[in-house]
Amino acid sequence: MNDQRFACLLSLLSVLSAPFAAEPEESVTLSGGEWPPFISEGLPGNGPVARVVTEAFALEGVKVNYLFRPWNRAYAEAVNGVTHGTLVWSLSGKETDRTRRFHASAVLFYGQSVFFHRKNFPFTWRGERTLAGLRMGGTAGYEYFFDRSALLNIDKSASSDAQNFHKLLGGRFDVFPLNLDVGLSLMRTELSPEQASTLTWDPRPYNIAHYHILFNRKNPANQRYVALFDRGLKKLRDSGKYGQIMQGFKQDGK
Repeated sequence: MNDQRFACLLSLLSVLSAPFAAEPEESVTLSGGEWPPFISEGLPGNGPVARVVTEAFALEGVKVNYLFRPWNRAYAEAVNGVTHGTLVWSLSGKETDRTRRFHASAVLFYGQSVFFHRKNFPFTWRGERTLAGLRMGGTAGYEYFFDRSALLNIDKSASSDAQNFHKLLGGRFDVFPLNLDVGLSLMRTELSPEQASTLTWDPRPYNIAHYHILFNRKNPANQRYVALFDRGLKKLRDSGKYGQIMQGFKQDGK
């Protein structure tokens, strides 16, 4: 073998033996808060809703990075462009700060919004006038169905839903509106059995909430990410995988 052919062979071998350089993976960053059993930094896959988001985006070649923050900080970071967006948030169908600042994804899931209250405080939901004169607790950063009601003021000094359950136990307010599954999860994990036994909820939902990912309108790339996610979510639903993830969560009672 002459020197020229030998040099070519060495060059080819060096190329073949070099580590494979993968194409950089496209990614989005989403901020969110602790909201078990749907999303939580401590749950497998960050919870069933985060698993849906991760797998829907993966079908379109996009990786998701999650940042868990207090809810008002998660929202502010998305507003300020620190993240591409934030999950999960409900929309009322009215124009609000959320609709002005964000593009909304397709509906991730639907949830029942109910009123939790102490058993020694009788309460029956019969429309907005039922709330006249009542003290209501709320969580900082949330928008509520009743925010513009002239019948009551909502105390939003608590930074978490768990904190609001303890305030409800202490008689700081009369009713606390919350997603039913989230409330039941918090009663199991944040309260003692004795504490939980003193609370109940009105079984009539005051709202069936639609939950979405919100993507900041300021980022020109986000319209594309909304479209990619919505397409991936449809594929996930059509394949039956979405139902498996969410049904598994219901069956496990997590």
